Amino acid sequence: MYIIYLSTLLTLNSCTTILILNTHQEKLNPIKEIPDSAFLSIIEPYKIGIDSIMNEVLCYSRSEMFKKKPESELGNFVTDLCLERFSDKADICVMNYGGLRSALPKGKITIGDIYTLMPFENELVIVELDASENIELIEYIVSRGGEPFSGIEIIINKQGEIQYQKKGFGSFDENKIRVLTSDYLANGGDDMKFFKDKKQKKVGLKVRDAILEHCLVKDTISPYLDERIKYEK
Repeated sequence: MYIIYLSTLLTLNSCTTILILNTHQEKLNPIKEIPDSAFLSIIEPYKIGIDSIMNEVLCYSRSEMFKKKPESELGNFVTDLCLERFSDKADICVMNYGGLRSALPKGKITIGDIYTLMPFENELVIVELDASENIELIEYIVSRGGEPFSGIEIIINKQGEIQYQKKGFGSFDENKIRVLTSDYLANGGDDMKFFKDKKQKKVGLKVRDAILEHCLVKDTISPYLDERIKYEK
C-alpha cells in the first residue's frame, strides 16, 4: 500500500497570494513486470563473462568454514593469512565477526565465494597501540564473546581475569603494538574506540584481495581451531 502526502507552500514576493495544496491518496496498484528481451540480449554476454570469472576455482578446502564464537575456523583462516602476509609490518591482526558475511564451503572455493564472504571494499591498514590501548583491545574481544584475531593467545581464568601472550611471528614491543585491521574498524567501526583518531598506515591491499591472493597460491586449505581464546574451567 502506498501512502502519499504532498504539501506545497508557495509564497510570491510580488503579492500576498498563498497557495496550499494538500493531497492524500491510499491506493494499491499491482505491478506487472515484463522482461525486456532486447535489454536482456544486450547484457547476456556480460553476464556470461562475469559468471565465468566468479565460478573460477581458486583452491580446495578440507572442511566447511563457518563463523562462530569465541573462535572459528573461518575467523582464524582470514586473520592468519592477513597477518602472515604482513608479518614484517604487523604484530597482531584483528577483524570483526560481522564483517565475515558467509561461510566458505568444503571442496571447491571460487572467486564468487570470496566476494560473498567479503563483499566490502575495506582496505587493510596498520594502527599502532600502546600497552593500555592493547589491553582495551583484548578486553573488547573478550567482552564480545570473541572476535576474529591472530598473533596472540588469550586466556580467561576461572576468576574472569584476562591473560594474554604473543603467539607466532616473533615478539613485540608492549608499548608499540602494530595492529593489522580493516580501515572500517580503524575508523572506530563496531565500537572499536581504541582505534579511532589513530594514524593509519595503508598496506595497499584490500581485505578481500588478500584472501583471493592467498587462495590463488594454495592448492588445499586445512581449516583449524587452536584455542587462541580459551576459558579455563
